[in-house]
Amino acid sequence: MKNTTSIKTAIPAIVLATALAVSFIPLTAMTSNAATVSKTATTQTVKVDDATRNYFINLYDSSTAFIGIHYNELPNDVRICLECARDNAYKLLASNDLAAVTQASSDLRVALRVAESTIAGIPVDTNCAPDFVLGTNGGNSASAMTISWATAGTIGTIYANNRNQTPTYVRTLVVNNFVERIYPVALGRTVDIPSRDQYTNALLNGTMTPEQVAATILESNECNSKLSDNRAFVTACYRVLLDREPDAQGLNNWVNALNNGMTRAQLVQTFEAQTSWTNLCSYYGF
Repeated sequence: MKNTTSIKTAIPAIVLATALAVSFIPLTAMTSNAATVSKTATTQTVKVDDATRNYFINLYDSSTAFIGIHYNELPNDVRICLECARDNAYKLLASNDLAAVTQASSDLRVALRVAESTIAGIPVDTNCAPDFVLGTNGGNSASAMTISWATAGTIGTIYANNRNQTPTYVRTLVVNNFVERIYPVALGRTVDIPSRDQYTNALLNGTMTPEQVAATILESNECNSKLSDNRAFVTACYRVLLDREPDAQGLNNWVNALNNGMTRAQLVQTFEAQTSWTNLCSYYGF
């Protein structure tokens, strides 16, 4: 390890060990329905549910990709800590022991957060969940995400090889996120899996464009019911299509336009013609 005062080399192994020891936040606290209990006459076994396992797998995948991208940039102690946590997690990917998976998940979460903070050059906050490096980090805004699709594309092979998945594995996850970000804003709920998969498949096979997907959701009966007020609808369009909050003048102008005869479909088309929407689509690789 080089002798420098930068944060990339200033985190000694003892800090990492302490972080792992004191920052343990049980995964079951984040997922209240994280376990199902199976009782027998003499024992009680707590099993790992799907949400907990998916979170654990995401952590493992993210760590694998992160190491692949930043291997030469990480200080030895940070890299070794992350590799050890990931190797331990690998042994438990198929395990049904909730306690073991919870501990391994917490260790890996902290190790990845330390590594991310080191690369970013910011103070280590091990109490934060890591930003998954799947091309997007699950946020509702492209500006909140860690890396672009262009970067995610370069690590697709790492994911595919380590998860024994097809080469489209990462691309599907990124397109899923494109669809998922629309629902909470437009419909006030998370996307249901059948709808998400339907739109994702349509985008992947070219039968729908990003514009058509966004317009279909924003112009649906459900959206019209949830966002019956024009001001609320315009605000949603800003967030979904322009990836930002509306400015006061723009909001008032578009609300007045709708009040004076402009259709919602026309508003959506106008927003989708703007550079902000083009940039957002480019971020997701469209």
